[in-house]
Amino acid sequence: MTFDKQEMLDAHVAFELRRWQKDSLRATIGEEAGALVAWMETVSLNEVVGSEQVMGFVRRIVIDRPLAPEAVDSIRESVQVALEMLSEDTTPLEALLPRSLYDRIAANVIGMEELRREVTHQVVTSSVYTMLISNVLYHGIKDFMLSENAISRKIPGATSLVRFGHNAFVNAAPQVEKMIDKRLIAFIHDNIQETIRESERFLNTAVDVPMMESVAGELWATNSPKTISALSGGIDPAAADELVEVVIDFWLHFRATPFMLEFVEQVVRNYFLRNGKKSLRTLLDGLGVTSELLADEIHTAVAPAITVACASGSLEARIRRRLAAFYDSYTP
Repeated sequence: MTFDKQEMLDAHVAFELRRWQKDSLRATIGEEAGALVAWMETVSLNEVVGSEQVMGFVRRIVIDRPLAPEAVDSIRESVQVALEMLSEDTTPLEALLPRSLYDRIAANVIGMEELRREVTHQVVTSSVYTMLISNVLYHGIKDFMLSENAISRKIPGATSLVRFGHNAFVNAAPQVEKMIDKRLIAFIHDNIQETIRESERFLNTAVDVPMMESVAGELWATNSPKTISALSGGIDPAAADELVEVVIDFWLHFRATPFMLEFVEQVVRNYFLRNGKKSLRTLLDGLGVTSELLADEIHTAVAPAITVACASGSLEARIRRRLAAFYDSYTP
């Protein structure tokens, strides 16, 4: 009995094409997904891929690969679209962040006592904080000294002049303010460090858990009813565009640092140490992925594209090219 190779090829192509059309498509994907998951039960992660292979992929794709200009433009455009959406959204914050979840986040932040003390130390030892405290002390002490108090009462006529205002006092006794300024500035300069240390001790004592919980509650009461558009109203689109550039430049620098590579290597090695001997099926189960779920998601993802490929004839052409190689090489 002889067979016509062309007829056999046509029949084979038609058979394969039917498996990728309409209702048969889901069954085909389900069959392949089931076979794949069954095979994954027989092999471990280490048998399929190693940590060095994963790190090689990270180095090539994440660290070494240049960031295409088109990708930068896409990121910038996506940020602008997101900002436009936020500026028009009327959803209240409490609809996105439930109070119970907010309280859990706040509790975790408040519980970081060492971090809170370190942040406080960094703030109070900054030059900005020093300038702030110096300014507060200068004006506070000076206003007190130039007001109706023990010092002003010792200056003949000062008490009555103060009642007419500070300017009248300065005009009547211009040297007094200069003297006070000189001594006051010297006093603040000599004592500012101790004042800052005392303020740090005060903040570490006063800013305790009950106070921070109270502040967290006040923040929630103030901001939870506000809409997303109101909360994002202070974001300047031009500034956001510049921020995108800054973030991209930071990422390009950061990914090239030894720290980045060491960090990723540590994470990858730790994952393989814990999971390398487990079967791929076990890892899928840990993620809640079953063969049915896998088949459903693949079908949902590829069905529209396969439908178009079938309608255009490209899928049939691809199947025919793949099978034709066998039939062309077959000699009865």
